[in-house]
Amino acid sequence: MKTLSAALVLLSLISVGQPASLACEKLLKPVDQRPDLPGRWYFIAVSTEFCLTSTLISALFSPSAAVDVISKGTPNLYGDTTYLKANGVCINGTTTFIYANSSIFEVDSENADATADKPDVLLQTGCPDCLVTKEDKSHLLLFSRRTAVSAAELTEFETQAECLGWSKPQLFNTDHDYEKCAQFDEDMEEDEFSQVLQSFFQKTLERMKTTYHLLTKCMAEGLISYLPSLI
Repeated sequence: MKTLSAALVLLSLISVGQPASLACEKLLKPVDQRPDLPGRWYFIAVSTEFCLTSTLISALFSPSAAVDVISKGTPNLYGDTTYLKANGVCINGTTTFIYANSSIFEVDSENADATADKPDVLLQTGCPDCLVTKEDKSHLLLFSRRTAVSAAELTEFETQAECLGWSKPQLFNTDHDYEKCAQFDEDMEEDEFSQVLQSFFQKTLERMKTTYHLLTKCMAEGLISYLPSLI
């Protein structure tokens, strides 16, 4: 995001905060049909209600992520394995979920009882091989079968974030090699764990030296956006 004077930022917030209502109504509408969920999906971009969360993740960690979804036989019951890579460290985890009423509910793998208080709602998208999920006031995520989407598809996702009044989306890294990295898991020896953690924090600090300005921009623009409420 460009650094602007207070007046220009306020004007820009007003202009982007009021996209066409009809377009917003369509883009924020849940999907009508269940998408073809099994297979690999790549995390493309994320928007959050406040820019600090997504900017912090992008600036400090520049993560890449992908999720493999499988059908578990029972209708609408799926399992997934998510792979995350950040600053040379990889971690993965598995969950089970149910798809119902245009939403994804995380469940207990033992009895398939819903455990997530706030499901992910799948929203409309013009991208033929994409998913857009929204979790209450937490995050808006764009997934694709491809590792990158077109400029037009990304613009549509940015418009969805604008319709919510949320932050400009941050892109995920496109490095999806989840083998050539330090694997973090609970069974690691203490010495190995310390080495991985030390390397991770060192790389994070190195990134901070060159990306801290993104955080200050976010905080400054966030403060400016609240000025009208103080007048």
